[in-house]
Amino acid sequence: MRRRKTVIIRTRNYKEVLNIKRSVPVHVQLTTTMEQDGQRDQYRFDEEGQFVELNGKYYLRYQEHQDGTVTPVQFRLDTDQLHLRRSGVRETDFEFQLAEPTKTRYRTEYGIIGMMVTTNRLEVEFDPQNVNGSIDLEYQLTANDQLIGTYQVQLQFAV
Repeated sequence: MRRRKTVIIRTRNYKEVLNIKRSVPVHVQLTTTMEQDGQRDQYRFDEEGQFVELNGKYYLRYQEHQDGTVTPVQFRLDTDQLHLRRSGVRETDFEFQLAEPTKTRYRTEYGIIGMMVTTNRLEVEFDPQNVNGSIDLEYQLTANDQLIGTYQVQLQFAV
């Protein structure tokens, strides 16, 4: 039987208890293709991570290792939307949904840039019981009505 973890977060005079039902180690395979300014780059990652069930929501967490830099990444998984948070020098907090573009802010070492995320394709499939799944995502980023880039993400995870 797995032990249940409890995390207590204190903010001002408010206490919230988060109930982690389970955290399972997984292997993550990710391919990201990006087109910016007429150039196309592709990155592949093979990482170890965790599939976490927290308060009825599902998360995929791992760390990307690239050129000596470690970037914590978290996806909040849902069938009709996807939330991506990347931490580090450049912080991203993207919400992907097919219904309409979403606003976001991209934090860089030079300051914060306001952007729009337009999701062109979003397929999220996951099995919380067998702990496996996939993400197939295509999106565009714009700032001040200018196209920054077009991105494709293909991710698989399993125990």
